[in-house]
Formats: sequence, C-alpha cells, structure tokens
Amino acid sequence: MDKRLLTVVLAAILVALVITAIFYQITVGRRPVRAEVDQKSLVVAKADLPMGAMITAEDVRLMEYPVNAFPQGGFETIDEVIDRSVTGQILANEPIISGRVTDKGAGFGLAPLIEEGYRAIAIAVNQVSGVSGFILPGSKVDVLLTARGVGGMEDNLTTTVLENVLVLSTGHSQEADAAGQPQNVPVVNMLLKPEDARLLTLATQEGRIQLVLRNPKDDSSEMADKGRQVTSTADLFAGLVEKPRPARAVFRRAPVVAAPAPPPVFKIEMIRGDKRSVEILEN
Repeated sequence: MDKRLLTVVLAAILVALVITAIFYQITVGRRPVRAEVDQKSLVVAKADLPMGAMITAEDVRLMEYPVNAFPQGGFETIDEVIDRSVTGQILANEPIISGRVTDKGAGFGLAPLIEEGYRAIAIAVNQVSGVSGFILPGSKVDVLLTARGVGGMEDNLTTTVLENVLVLSTGHSQEADAAGQPQNVPVVNMLLKPEDARLLTLATQEGRIQLVLRNPKDDSSEMADKGRQVTSTADLFAGLVEKPRPARAVFRRAPVVAAPAPPPVFKIEMIRGDKRSVEILEN
C-alpha cells in the first residue's frame, strides 16, 4: 500500500476517534451535578396514632427532611416527643408537630385534651342515636331530646338541647340489660362548658337523646343565645310548652247584711169622757 494513502487513512481514523470522544463527553459522559440540599432529622409516626394515645419510642422514627421545608413545630429528636399525648389523630409517616400533641408530661387519656374552663362528659348511645357508628373523635354533633308528657301534653316533643358539640372520643362500657346480663353500650365523650354539662345531664334523665352529625365547618346555629338557666324539664322545652299562668285573684264584695226590722208598734186610741188620747204599746 502506498505510504501516503496509509498516512491519510490513519489520520482520518485519529480525527474520527477525537471527534467521537468529544461528542461522548458532551452528550453521555457528562454527569449532572446535583445541588446539595441541607437536611436535618424530623420525627414521624411509624403507624397511626389515635387521639389520646401516649407516644413512646416505639411509635416514632427519624427521617431526613430538607431544612427549607421543615414543618413548623416539628421535632428533631425522639426524646422530645416521648410522654406526650396525641390531641388529634396522626397518620403513619406523618410528622409529629407541637400543635398535635400535649406538653411533655401533661398526662394521657382524655384529661390533657380538656381545655381550660371545659368539662368532659360521657353519655350512652345506641347504633341509631349514635348515627350508626359514624360519630368519631373530632366530630361535631347536635344533641336532641325527645320526651313525652311535658307540661301536661300527651304528644312527644323534640327540642335541640346543644349545638356544635365536639366529640372527644368514642368507646364502650359494660352495663346490665333488662335481664341483668352485662352488655356493651356505646359511649360518646363530649367537650362541654360546665353549664352545658348540667343541661345535658338533666336532658338524659328526661327522655331519649339523639345525636345529629354535622359538618365541622358549619358554625350556624338555630338556637338563639338567650342565656337561659335550665333547672327543670319545662326549661328544656322552653318555647314549645306554655308555662301555666298564675290564677287571677278574684275579689268578691262582702254581702250586704240588712239591718234588723224594728219591732212592730201598736197604737191604741183611748177615750175618757170628753178626752181622747193615743197610747203606744211596744211588742
């Protein structure tokens, strides 16, 4: 082979290899540079945590989370969330934040969930009055009362006792049935002000309680805030039953007693000679 031709071929091959290498570096060989993001630990739930549960070390874990997206109120260490009670259900892999748990060491169960100035009260319901099990912790309900024989009326009367009541928890308790056998009775714990707790206690003794589930965003009210002081059944049904009016006092005139008639008077005309006189004889 001609040395000149061989030189040209080798030069062409060399140029092709150089171009290929350059193209590879541009299209394939260059790796994208990942921007380094600052991260820090965030405490999340391993599984669903119900309201009122006490958090333990087995309930949570740590995961790396971007600093610029770190949730407000989040915790960085597991020790910070231990012995805190859950105030609202936390789902699995959901961050534990301060707004969803109580202060450390505040206790467990319902007590830490009761706001200052409020009381927790439990009432027994059934599948019908409890909206067939759809009432859950965090639900808002209205409380209705149905009773009979109020104010002397034979018809049943229904009134709204309370509105927009927060349900703290639901559960069951053991009560005896008509035959004396134990049975599970659904129980609903609600958050009420002291005066409303007294009102509900009175209502449970007067008739059948019905819970009405409502939209938690619905703050409308059909009850006018009259500041009523409920002390009796008639107060519960105020506006539906007319209170008995006090009897009107009847003033009668004293009978007129006639004066006794004077005794009859007898007159006798006496004639003595030429004299005439009249004498009166009293009876």
